[in-house]
Amino acid sequence: MAILIAPSLLSSDFSRLGEETQALEKAGADWIHLDIMDSHFVPNLTFGPPVVQSLRPLSSLPFDAHLMAFRPENLIEPFVKAGVNYITFHLEASSQPKNLLKKIRGLNIKAGLAIKPKTPVESLFPFLEDLDLVLIMTVEPGRGGQTFLKEPAKKVKILRKKISSFKHPPLIEVDGGISPKTVQWIQGADILVSGNYIFKSGNYSTSISELKNSFEN
Repeated sequence: MAILIAPSLLSSDFSRLGEETQALEKAGADWIHLDIMDSHFVPNLTFGPPVVQSLRPLSSLPFDAHLMAFRPENLIEPFVKAGVNYITFHLEASSQPKNLLKKIRGLNIKAGLAIKPKTPVESLFPFLEDLDLVLIMTVEPGRGGQTFLKEPAKKVKILRKKISSFKHPPLIEVDGGISPKTVQWIQGADILVSGNYIFKSGNYSTSISELKNSFEN
């Protein structure tokens, strides 16, 4: 499977979210990554279901919602109604992740689990059979523009080995400081989330192509 690029709207121009979403699809993005922050699990506060719902008619790409929020169970149905295709919540934010994964899948949405840089990758192992997606954070969640951390990137190789025998392995997504200079540390991933590198490049199409080419080389 070719690497997928999921630009994060967190780094976009919030006054032009609709135009940005359409421009990313035209530029060759594979998914749209939505960083949903609640100002409690992380300090920042971003956007909610009404914003996502307003963007949904503007793109045919999968919408990938990353919930950086406490009590993610309260956000599942509103974001499903808003039109997302994937919902990923943090293992650190839920006391009953298996029940929540079952709820997400029961709504015909793909379910994912995310972990912070300091959370051991082994903590995901009991849930892998219930997952469509695993999100490995290579920066601390909560804001864009941070420097890529090499140590948590090692989780990708461990996870890839763990799921190698699975009939239906979850996709491995990596988020945080992603650029052509850092992809060498995350070989084995399926999806790259990139914010600053794409949006500050001045040319979305070129930066997306550079990410794909640097990963394949």
